[in-house]
Amino acid sequence: MKKYYYLLPGLLIIILVSFLAYLKKNPQNKNSNQENFQEETTASAANPASKYCEENGGELELVTAGNGSQFGMCKFEDYSCEEWAYYRGECDIVGDAEKIRVALVAKGLDLSDMKVVINKHLGKFIGGSVVPVSTLGGGGYVFAVKEDDKIKVLADGNGAIMCSAFENYPDFPAYLVPECIDEAGNQVIRGI
Repeated sequence: MKKYYYLLPGLLIIILVSFLAYLKKNPQNKNSNQENFQEETTASAANPASKYCEENGGELELVTAGNGSQFGMCKFEDYSCEEWAYYRGECDIVGDAEKIRVALVAKGLDLSDMKVVINKHLGKFIGGSVVPVSTLGGGGYVFAVKEDDKIKVLADGNGAIMCSAFENYPDFPAYLVPECIDEAGNQVIRGI
């Protein structure tokens, strides 16, 4: 019996050392279950607009505005649309491009060899370009507002963008026009 009396402490030491080695190799995180739950919940609880974007061939891009707010852009090959505007059917890329074209022609521009391309559509606010139908020549930018299915062109051209073009629309996103030139000729960083 004395023989086993000396083996018992040795066996306990071996078990204790093995257990400590296991803990060192596999550290326990008290919050691991909670963190995994939050990650899974966030990943599996996509909003319907994000889901709709991806189901229709778009790729979701998260955009952080200058004030820290975030919104999703549904990116396609030739354009992107704000995810909720796309979900609500407010991104009529072809129809709105034609309305912008009509508005530019009404301003006296000759667009016979040009086409209007919408690059970013936020539902109410639109950013795009006017490009030649052929590969020759240059183009320009166009920024517009869509209200009650009517399009109003705020700025177009190929030079500096004047801040005064947006004075009636102070909520025009800095995401589309991050900077402009004021009346004194100074560069203004928008959205700050």
